[in-house]
Amino acid sequence: MSLDQMSDNPTRNLVEAILFLENRPVNLQHLVKITGMSAEETRACIEELRLRYSDTSSSFMITQNDSGDFHLTISDALYKQLSMHYDSRKKMRLSNQALETLAIVAYRQPVTRAEIEKIRGVKVGHVLKLLIDYQLIKFAGKKDTVGKPMMYRTTDYFLRSFGLLSLKDLPPLSEFEKE
Repeated sequence: MSLDQMSDNPTRNLVEAILFLENRPVNLQHLVKITGMSAEETRACIEELRLRYSDTSSSFMITQNDSGDFHLTISDALYKQLSMHYDSRKKMRLSNQALETLAIVAYRQPVTRAEIEKIRGVKVGHVLKLLIDYQLIKFAGKKDTVGKPMMYRTTDYFLRSFGLLSLKDLPPLSEFEKE
């Protein structure tokens, strides 16, 4: 399919507009509901957009997170160039305790407060609240054990804030282990 043919696709343009307006990851079912298209047609539109963005060296790209949600974002090169002006990580000041707790949640998720406290050896209630306030972690249901403790997991905002497309992009734990 040529770029000229792709520019005349109103359904693809609709998917692109939705991704732009949402300004967050959007799941396939939501796109299907709004467009009235089938899941296959919607996926085809997303693939057309990906091809269009890559073929034209566009400043935009579409990423897909671990949940399968799609997100219209800027290219990696532009992100690096613009991050000094727009990077949300600069607005967050996380203590070493918060970073340690966040790392435990990222690598062990879903994880309970008690499990985090066992690893860290200190209480983490206030740190968890801070990480939830910063929208870096969220509740992930209750563990099916005695007392049904809350579990925590990272958010899509966590991934964006640390420049990750998915949790698979986290460095392996072996890189941090002492020899």
